[in-house]
Amino acid sequence: MKSRILVLSIFLLLPAVVISSDGVQRLYILNSSSDDVTVVDVATNEVINSIQVGPRPHGLASPASQDVLYVATEEDSGLAVVDLINNKLVAHYPVLGVRPHEIEVTPDGRYVYIPANKDGKYEVFDTEKESIITRIPVDGGPHNVVVSPDGRFMYLSPLNRPKNLDLEKEKTLGALESRNIYIVDVATHTVIDKIPLENAPRPTVISPDGKRLYVNTDSLLGFVVIDIESRQIISEAEYELTEEEQAAPSRSHGIAVTPDGKEVWSTDINHSLVHIFDVTGDQPKQIARIETGKQPLWVTITPDGKTVYISNRADNTVGVFDVATKKEITRIQLEKGKNPQRILVVNVPL
Repeated sequence: MKSRILVLSIFLLLPAVVISSDGVQRLYILNSSSDDVTVVDVATNEVINSIQVGPRPHGLASPASQDVLYVATEEDSGLAVVDLINNKLVAHYPVLGVRPHEIEVTPDGRYVYIPANKDGKYEVFDTEKESIITRIPVDGGPHNVVVSPDGRFMYLSPLNRPKNLDLEKEKTLGALESRNIYIVDVATHTVIDKIPLENAPRPTVISPDGKRLYVNTDSLLGFVVIDIESRQIISEAEYELTEEEQAAPSRSHGIAVTPDGKEVWSTDINHSLVHIFDVTGDQPKQIARIETGKQPLWVTITPDGKTVYISNRADNTVGVFDVATKKEITRIQLEKGKNPQRILVVNVPL
């Protein structure tokens, strides 16, 4: 586990930058059909760098220090570590599980939670020991995970498994269907409770105050709102669609909440839309919808809450939106075949 594979080539350019009190703002884009991460300068929305991390990157996370980026590489079941200050790959670890998906790291940077999709378990990687220290079994296929702002709890969101899995494997992988969010105590890495859902969870985001979970689910064009204290669904939001749009199948697979906790932005894949909701009241209220690129999949918001980025897999673009005006500012074009999915804005320290 402690052996490291150092990067063979490093691409380093000197970008035009926006410097905040926290550092330099950069957007990191995982290219799911490639082996690299595209780096964008938030000041100019121009591509400034490319970092090779491993085949089919699928998940990314950065701790509160914002000086490192962890990337799950799906094809080789690995975990890449990128030094953001020096803009280079510094390690690539093999992990036990097959096909790691979206990952999460504790704010202190100690533990990375890795959903091993084909193994039915969430792996816990200790960044100090440089090894997997435990594996947490769940129903369904591990897919997403988010951490509470204080770092005390992880919320695991496994999806439903394909029904054509080998029966013998099903016995070891757990149930096919997943209709729960698992709550894990980070101090012990054990499941302490489950939040029941009507359908399998998809992408999940937690409010800045740690009181709400907003969850895309299967069979719902929208999201559910979970009260974390009571661990129950308290409301449901559905997209406002025309009759023609309602007749065309689609799904929700990307969600983010603004840093002030007032708005939720959620994607609508086949309709190429992002829907925006005011979540300050008891019931989410749709306040806007914006056209974006083809197959929007993931959403990230700058720490100042002014700009939203949305990855559009089918046309290899990332849309850039102004939160105040609810309008698209520009669209970042990537190379054909990159198929961008997970994205994250990071304030890299000076």
